[in-house]
Amino acid sequence: MSDLLRERRSIWTGVGKSGHAAQLLAATGATAGLATNFIHAEDLLHGEMSTLRDNEALIALSWSGKSEQLRELFRNAAFATVLVTGVRPSQSDLPADHLVVCDFVMDKILDGIPAESVLEVLRVGYQLIAAATTASERVTALRSGHPRGALSVNLG
Repeated sequence: MSDLLRERRSIWTGVGKSGHAAQLLAATGATAGLATNFIHAEDLLHGEMSTLRDNEALIALSWSGKSEQLRELFRNAAFATVLVTGVRPSQSDLPADHLVVCDFVMDKILDGIPAESVLEVLRVGYQLIAAATTASERVTALRSGHPRGALSVNLG
């Protein structure tokens, strides 16, 4: 999976809380030096998908694995697709090329409101980004991306 993120521009997407997590992960990937962008799943379905090329990858987040929007995107994709989900392979019928399964967590702190599950999706997404970059690459990207910020001063 790390080769896919290193070698291709990745478009991160999702719906609802997963969409917010995808937006944060795309920004983090770009900050770490990867070619990443976020496009909301609805926007992809309404014309943006035609801008994607076969040398790109769609990274979709869906805890439930039941998103109709993602099903439609995967069905029409002419590029690599990755699903980051809490659903086991035998339970998902989303036709992704690659499946990244998160550890199971129960959203019980807020009585079923996605809190723990979105944190687990973020944890896995950050691991994917970290595995696709080296510490040295991240430092270089942060220095060039934050030339006047306190962050670059504290890096070294």
